[in-house]
Amino acid sequence: MHKLLVASVLALAVLPLAACSGDSNNPADDDDTSGNPDASTPVVDGGDVMEADADYGEWKVLNEGSWTMPPGADRYFCIIKTLTEDTYIKSFKGMIPAGTHHTVLTIYTGGEPDGITECSSGTNGQNMIYGTGVGSPEFNFPAGVAVKLTAGQRVLNNLHIFNAGDSTITGTSGTLYKPIAASEVQHEAELVLTGPVGFARTAGAAENTLTITGSCHISEITSSEPINVFAVAPHMHMRGKHMKSTIVRGTAETVIQDDDYDFEAQTFTMHDSPMITLQPGDVLRTDCTYDTHIQKFVGFGDRSTDEMCFTDIFYYPKQGATFICSDGP
Repeated sequence: MHKLLVASVLALAVLPLAACSGDSNNPADDDDTSGNPDASTPVVDGGDVMEADADYGEWKVLNEGSWTMPPGADRYFCIIKTLTEDTYIKSFKGMIPAGTHHTVLTIYTGGEPDGITECSSGTNGQNMIYGTGVGSPEFNFPAGVAVKLTAGQRVLNNLHIFNAGDSTITGTSGTLYKPIAASEVQHEAELVLTGPVGFARTAGAAENTLTITGSCHISEITSSEPINVFAVAPHMHMRGKHMKSTIVRGTAETVIQDDDYDFEAQTFTMHDSPMITLQPGDVLRTDCTYDTHIQKFVGFGDRSTDEMCFTDIFYYPKQGATFICSDGP
């Protein structure tokens, strides 16, 4: 096994797909900007998706957009791009300059035009392709495995930009990729997040930790064939301390990750040799433990001060599954 940093995903995927524009449904509109009169006026590059002039070598630009953020601002932007040709992707790498908390790349079927604009955390398509987080390096698929994107599809990159400093920052965020010839691809891959959503619990006065448990019935992803998981990652937020992920098959249980959690170093563990096989009748259970020695309440949400609890799985063959599989808290 080896490890790769994973995206600090995700936006509130249980929200309905919103228009990719700033509106009253944008959680960022609720930010306290009373001490920062400029925090409500982030700037994007005028709505155009910019193609890179820089030489990225083997890497190609999937999409990108430029932004300017005043001090203290915490906002989401959406980059939408319509693809002009079929593309098989063997590697991803994020363009994540300082201020980019995370990116979430999905297939978009809405009516907003191509370009970049302010949006909400819940503005995502139903099929996830990739994501990046703080410090994420490139992600390389196993030999013969790739993500396929089709001409005419529209990709949406949801950017969470957070300027924690005292001065205005600018950057260009997006996603790079390495293509692979169709003749070299044996399996199409897919990414799904599994675990509880919508949880809200309060630890006892003397409790310094609280554990939330949720599950995904694999039949929600695939009903007729096994899937082969080649990468697994944890996703929690700032108070996450430990995650355990367990495959339940009848009365048998198999632990696939059981590790302390570091918000600044979220990792994919590669299981490509051997891979993890999940059957339609399996349940993938996720147990997340949070620090509650100061704040007792733990609630699901998209901000870093809220919490999430997902086991992220990359697998093949592609099933066309919605990118969150959850049986609730």
